Amino acid sequence: MDILVVVDLQKDFIDGKLAIPNGNAVVQPINNIKFRFNQVWFTLDWHPANHCSFKEQGGIWPVHCLHYSMGASVPDCIMEGLESQDIRFIQKAENPDIEEYGAFTHTAPEEGLFSKDDNLVVCGIASEYCVLETLRNLVRLRDAIGFKVSVFMNGCGCFETQQPLLDFMSQNNVPEYNAL
Repeated sequence: MDILVVVDLQKDFIDGKLAIPNGNAVVQPINNIKFRFNQVWFTLDWHPANHCSFKEQGGIWPVHCLHYSMGASVPDCIMEGLESQDIRFIQKAENPDIEEYGAFTHTAPEEGLFSKDDNLVVCGIASEYCVLETLRNLVRLRDAIGFKVSVFMNGCGCFETQQPLLDFMSQNNVPEYNAL
């Protein structure tokens, strides 16, 4: 199955409380490729108000992506045209006491979430944090299961630099997805 894994494409990261520079720039490229996939999976920062990552709780980030808030939502244009049976939401960072950048952290190969025939393409926000950590987890699963994983760089936004993501891709034989 071809699966597009869209990491944290949430309003607070696009133009909200913890927006990356030019956050809107990744929305259209992702929107342009979403129909090439059987499934579109959205990872979501899904924080309670007392999450440890928030400055008020001793963390480094401003309050963002509070569960059930507008800031935690995915842009309407990305959802348009997708059928509900072809979408999955993967919530992360729900535990107020644990910082969790990447999705699939607790996924075990034997759970059957992925098969060796899957082809995953990862994109989203932010390259040097949540995209990178999600990719780390997917590479661990890829190495155990045997599926393919690549990264759609035109659909990745960052706070400062793409370099940590590019370095990890190079070191772990993760190709760039060619959208042409």
